[in-house]
Amino acid sequence: MKGRRIWKLAAALCVTISLLLLPGAVMAADTVETWDVGATDVDFYLGYDGIGLRRPDRTVFGDMMLGYGILDRFSAYLGMTLQGTDAFTDGTASLYLGIYGTPVDTDHFDLDLFLDVSTGGDGLKEFQVSPSLEMNFDLDPDLRTWGMYLRVGFPVYGRTVFPPGKPNTPEHEVAFHIETTAGTYWTVAEGHQLLLEYDMGLHPLPSDEVYGVNVGGVALGYNVCVVEDCALELINQVYFDIPQAGENFSVGIMMGFIATLPSVNRHLPASPSFSAGCFENK
Repeated sequence: MKGRRIWKLAAALCVTISLLLLPGAVMAADTVETWDVGATDVDFYLGYDGIGLRRPDRTVFGDMMLGYGILDRFSAYLGMTLQGTDAFTDGTASLYLGIYGTPVDTDHFDLDLFLDVSTGGDGLKEFQVSPSLEMNFDLDPDLRTWGMYLRVGFPVYGRTVFPPGKPNTPEHEVAFHIETTAGTYWTVAEGHQLLLEYDMGLHPLPSDEVYGVNVGGVALGYNVCVVEDCALELINQVYFDIPQAGENFSVGIMMGFIATLPSVNRHLPASPSFSAGCFENK
C-alpha cells in the first residue's frame, strides 16, 4: 500500500480537522509518497467535525485535490476545501496548491519536502505559505509491516492585532507557528492499514485568540485498497480533539477515497529525478 499526501499540507498545514478554519487542504491520517510521472491522482473527502459541541460550532466539509507526477519523486497538486455549519449555512472556501519532492528515498527512511500556498476565509482574504517536511521510518520496504513518521510544518500568514491602548486601531503583522504530527502505521494485511496520529501546534507569537501551545488531538485511521495495485484506496478517519482552557471534548469523522490513474509515460525512458540540490537522470 502506498502512502499518499492529501493536506493541509498540511500542510500541512497541520492539516487536521481542528485547523480547517485556516486556508489549506484536509490532511488524512496517512504517510506521504510522490506520484508516478504523468500519473493523475484524485482525492475526495467528506467530513463532519465538532460532534459534542454546540450546533453552531459543528462543521460539515468536503475536499477535492488533483495531483500530478512531474518528475520521478517530484509532484504538484491543487485543490479546494468547502465547509459550512451542519445547518448548511455560513459556507466558506479554501484554495490551495503546492509542490513536493523526495530528495531521500530508501527502503527504510524517506524525507519529503513540501511548499504549499493557500487562501481562504471570508472572501478568500486569508493567505498562507507553508513549507514543511516529513520523515518516514519503515521497518520493511514499501510499508509492508510497520513504521513511524514525523511531519513538521511552518505556516506563515498575516493577522490583525490591536496594540495595547488602541482598541480601534488595528494593525497587520506577519506571524507563523509550528505544526507537528507524529504517527505510526501498521499494515495488518495486504491492502489494509491502521494508523494512529497525534498533532499539536506551537505559537511563538501567541495572541489573545491563539494559545502558545495548542494540544491538538488524536486521529485513528483505517485505509483499505479495493483495486489491484491500490489504484483506489478508501480512507476512513476518526479525530478526537483534546480540550484545553475550558473547551469541550469533540469528535470529527472523515471518509473519502484516493484514486490514481495509470501513468501514460509508463513505457517511456526514465525521466529526470528530484534530488537534494539538483535534478539528475537516474
